[in-house]
Amino acid sequence: MHKVFFVSPVRFLIVLVAICAMAPAAHAQAPINFPASAAPAMAPAQPQAQDQPAAGTNDELLAKAAKLYYSTDKAGLAGFDCAVHPDWHALFLSDGNGAVDAADPRVALLNSVNIAFHARMKGGSGLDWTPPAHPGQPLDQDSASLLDKMQAGTAQTLQGFMQFWTPFVDGSIIPDSADGVQITPAEKGGYKLHVDQEGTTLTEIFSSDLVLQQFNVTMNGMTVNFSPSYKPTEKGLLVTSFLARIIPSGAATGQTDEMHVNIEYQTVDGFPIPAKLNLEELNHGIFNFVLDGCAVSRKAQ
Repeated sequence: MHKVFFVSPVRFLIVLVAICAMAPAAHAQAPINFPASAAPAMAPAQPQAQDQPAAGTNDELLAKAAKLYYSTDKAGLAGFDCAVHPDWHALFLSDGNGAVDAADPRVALLNSVNIAFHARMKGGSGLDWTPPAHPGQPLDQDSASLLDKMQAGTAQTLQGFMQFWTPFVDGSIIPDSADGVQITPAEKGGYKLHVDQEGTTLTEIFSSDLVLQQFNVTMNGMTVNFSPSYKPTEKGLLVTSFLARIIPSGAATGQTDEMHVNIEYQTVDGFPIPAKLNLEELNHGIFNFVLDGCAVSRKAQ
């Protein structure tokens, strides 16, 4: 069998763990405890451009920004359960080991697996992986190994996606309070939020109309710079893609990895949830998913 590649899950997860660790205080999985004793930074003193919001205080500025974005937390989404259909053929093609026919037996074997993803907004997402029964005809060692590796890679990738996607859609990417947060004018207009805490640095850059343009985090010497994109909806801005640039600890100048994540949505019981995920680590691999047959769960009242 050819070598199996599944989107460098270890490196992918490093990125996701860094993002989760930096999520603002409202993100329950890995909160930052903004120090209550720290005085909030002064609101920008420079004259406001005509299209910039006039913020009387930093707390008012953050509250105004928070209202612009769709929030699964405010909408009451607890989680969703979907059947998952990975594009195994595209994954093998991205491996770089030459042409792979759509009828490749490995692709056929993986397509026979029933996969269900149980996404939870507060953590604890899980994956059901159910291969077809083979009574009287056990799988050969290579096939069994392939299924094990792909089960682990699929679970890690989808759980990791939930960890970094959730703060961008549950509202916690914007702090509830300016305590301990430096808010200053950004170089090209807009605002910059900055937090230093216990060896971790977080910087968020917003445009003059309070659209998040950069989410940058440095932890343990590694830097991850996220550039999110949004689409307007009736319920607020909804993130649709990320460009992540990852600079490992001790990396030489210019040594940067890139990851592209695109999200297409479906509406289930009034909630926008992922319908298609396209994940690409530049020059390394592609992992695409379709999610269907979904049901959503609501937060307890």
